[in-house]
Amino acid sequence: MKELISLLRSKDLITSSGVKYRTLSSYTLAKFVDLSTEIENIIKEGHRPITPSLFSHSASLGLSGSALECRSVMCRLERINKLARFALMYSDKVVISSFFAGYKDISDKDTLYQALHSFYEDLIVLFEIKEAIASGLIQFFSPATDICFTCQAKSLLGSEAAKKFDSSYRQLQNDFLDNMSVKCEKRHDEYGFVCNGPNPYLDHAGVWVMHSLSPEIQKRPRISKNIESGKIVNISKTLTSELKLHEYMAHQVATNAIYGLSTSTCLNTNFLTENELHLNLLNSLQSNHEIVKKNKIAADHLISIVPFVEDVDINNLIKLRKRENESFLVYRQALNQAIDEFVKSGSQFTENDARVLYSDVISPTLASLDKKIKKAKKDLVSKPLRSLTGVVGAISFGLLTGIITPDISAIASAIGLAKFGGDFIKDVMATGDQDDVIEEHHYYFL
Repeated sequence: MKELISLLRSKDLITSSGVKYRTLSSYTLAKFVDLSTEIENIIKEGHRPITPSLFSHSASLGLSGSALECRSVMCRLERINKLARFALMYSDKVVISSFFAGYKDISDKDTLYQALHSFYEDLIVLFEIKEAIASGLIQFFSPATDICFTCQAKSLLGSEAAKKFDSSYRQLQNDFLDNMSVKCEKRHDEYGFVCNGPNPYLDHAGVWVMHSLSPEIQKRPRISKNIESGKIVNISKTLTSELKLHEYMAHQVATNAIYGLSTSTCLNTNFLTENELHLNLLNSLQSNHEIVKKNKIAADHLISIVPFVEDVDINNLIKLRKRENESFLVYRQALNQAIDEFVKSGSQFTENDARVLYSDVISPTLASLDKKIKKAKKDLVSKPLRSLTGVVGAISFGLLTGIITPDISAIASAIGLAKFGGDFIKDVMATGDQDDVIEEHHYYFL
């Protein structure tokens, strides 16, 4: 992806000090469409099937810094920064959904200003990880922009998994309804609905804006009057249900989970997510109860905290990874050993087995790597050391890809990847035995 960074530099859109909004603000509609087309072509030309590896990942929309998950630039920066640091400490490659898909389809001058503003925010997020992109550690891919994975889940997963999806999806909607609270407040000429809830349902407040009060609220005169007078009004669970806000929240989770499952299969990667609801939903589609049991044990106990070095900037972290590459490889070999033992354990794998694997195999090499990082940091941080390590998240093993339909080409077509990496898809289909493919993709990682 060096070409993408070079293009943005040549257009004077990014410099060593940041993003230049003045340059972008001068763009006409035609010039902006041309730029967006050029960016998308660069990204699509870079689509390649990835060699199967436990350390190649495709990230969830949230971890990717996508505006589809949250439009707040600060939130997007926080998540993409964590992803980059995780990648630098653990992965060989992380594939993320392109921020720039769809801009080339802008055809209305009236929407150009908003598009330029959104594009500017996308550049700010990209700038945060530009070195990781230039090095190839993080790679964009450009999915189709008009696909609803939740609606297509039945056709993508097959009839048996589709029934389970229906049941799990309804349960997820009910769980959101039970766990979220909603307040409504009039803001100028708009009405904001602020949704809150505990993790993993909401890691921060979500806001939905309506330009007029819905009929469900209008038929409640007292509530309507209080909202119109400027009061902050608590929305009951009954009204929340009628407004279908819980359904929207569940739809986001399901879309992200199925999207991750589909793209990771087509891109030959493992799904990386920060949200346990994604894993819970996908696990619910698994028909083998022993696998589900093992997955739960693994998620609860086979957890390894990845050194995160939060006070070293990403540029220096790249240098640190190169300097201590051998230590990283030793750590990953230990993880491979743990995974191999987990795979071979069969139905007899217990919680005690998981604890032993962690303490005997993972923990010692993690401690060794941690010492290396602390020592190396002294050369990279000029200010006094603050926190020596932080936590990107947890790595857990356990979600088999066996629920995917053999018709991988249907999934590839749905996400706009059919013409990219087509040889890989043909090779997979030629095996005639999906189980052979599944064995090459044992686990997703959190």
